[in-house]
Amino acid sequence: MNRLTAAQARDIAGPTAEERLELRLGEALNAVREAAEKKKREIALRGDFWTHGGYGQTADWIAACNALRNLGYEVDFFYEERQFVNMYTIVRW
Repeated sequence: MNRLTAAQARDIAGPTAEERLELRLGEALNAVREAAEKKKREIALRGDFWTHGGYGQTADWIAACNALRNLGYEVDFFYEERQFVNMYTIVRW
């Protein structure tokens, strides 16, 4: 019999919603730190999560935006349709 450990089962199952939120929040805050060190006051988050999640208003994207808002950031979604679609999440501080 091939026994599956709890650690193996967690690896197979992937991250929980809370772990995914922490990962996305960490990515955003790292980008904020880099921009703030360059004296900027806003960033555009363009990764798949921040573009498609924002466009679809997914529960994970909303949770990540709310977590940023709880830290005092302003968060908006930008969408512009021309020859190509331009969309991203804006974070301001």
